[in-house]
Amino acid sequence: MDTLYYKVANLTFGIELHEGIALDGMLGAYEPFRTAQTDEPLFLLKVVSSEESDARGGKDWKLLLDHDFEGMITEIYTDEADAYHYTLHFSSQPEMWTCVDFTRDLSQMECRIHGNQRFQLFGLNNALMLLFALCSAPHDTLLFHASVTMNGGKGYLFLGKSGTGKSTHSQLWIKYIEGCELLNDDNPAVRLIDGRPWVFGTPWSGKTPCYKNQQVPVGGFVRLWQAPVNEIQRLSILQAYAALLPTISNMRWEKQCADAINATINKVIQVAPVFSLKNRPEEAAARLSFNALKEADGSRQ
Repeated sequence: MDTLYYKVANLTFGIELHEGIALDGMLGAYEPFRTAQTDEPLFLLKVVSSEESDARGGKDWKLLLDHDFEGMITEIYTDEADAYHYTLHFSSQPEMWTCVDFTRDLSQMECRIHGNQRFQLFGLNNALMLLFALCSAPHDTLLFHASVTMNGGKGYLFLGKSGTGKSTHSQLWIKYIEGCELLNDDNPAVRLIDGRPWVFGTPWSGKTPCYKNQQVPVGGFVRLWQAPVNEIQRLSILQAYAALLPTISNMRWEKQCADAINATINKVIQVAPVFSLKNRPEEAAARLSFNALKEADGSRQ
């Protein structure tokens, strides 16, 4: 059994890889975040290979929530012991599945995986993102679905539904605006430290291999919308809350986590500008958002 520790957003978690989990050489995305053993990690996840035919194993669980995203099916269950069970499988490959079993107080957790090496990595990544979002929420931390570009010592987060051009907008900044660099292209973490939001790189960056163990203060947020014109508007506090909430890994089925996330969002939008950008994927849109953000955060040159 191998026990590995990682630090993301200054929060440490560990994973125990048991026999049958063959991920040798496949955890490169996590290497920049490796850290020494800690006595009090945020969480410690036991990862095991299962021979059961399905995630539930015939158990009578109560379904709380299910979701089908392009054939990736996730389900949340609870049981008589008041524990949670998070399952994942693909409709095209139901014989491969992942199940995360954890107590309501998050003191005990196990990830059971049934599938090949590639699916083991996918299942582990998914489990770790879920548990990081859950366990970090009380620490003023939010896991976003966003692309983040750094410029002038600050990080700017581009938000929106899948396919709205988050990665494209980051690349436009990098191409046309001097001094820009990608921090993360899918799941950055934002954490409040002494009342100031910071954005952190994570091991989870979607299809873009960008795994940087770096942090910068948040310069602002931009919610993107595809449109035939380029128009930007700074949002009010209420509008900003509505813009950010759908882009955060929010476990609404777990009240304590949901309450903590809502509290952190309310703190963040008090100190960081949030914009809505209608845009075409072109240089003019990148310069429009850049100028608006730099003026709002007081760092326009």
